[in-house]
Amino acid sequence: MNLTIWHNNLCSNSRKALDYLENLSYKITIRPYLTEPPSETELEEVLKKMGEDAQFILRKKDKVFLEKFADKNLTNQEWINAMHQNPSIIERPIVISDYKAWLARPFDKWVGEFEA
Repeated sequence: MNLTIWHNNLCSNSRKALDYLENLSYKITIRPYLTEPPSETELEEVLKKMGEDAQFILRKKDKVFLEKFADKNLTNQEWINAMHQNPSIIERPIVISDYKAWLARPFDKWVGEFEA
């Protein structure tokens, strides 16, 4: 299986997820999503694989989110655009396979889903 991780090396949860994946013998592509933001289409595809709407992957404690978006009531597409334009408001890490995507936190919950 090929996996992609939207990764921030400064985040302990992201590093923990990457360490876990590297021990599973899968081909892993690391996407530094803060410097290589996902397109709106990529965000839509990931959300579809998750079966979730955009608010599921919003990082609501992020400084940019608090300054620019905390008081906003946006549509799903507007949130997707906001995440594309402001990638720091995307929760991390996100792990993506060909068929499914996971918000890889909390770690214990995600590992159980991934191994299922």
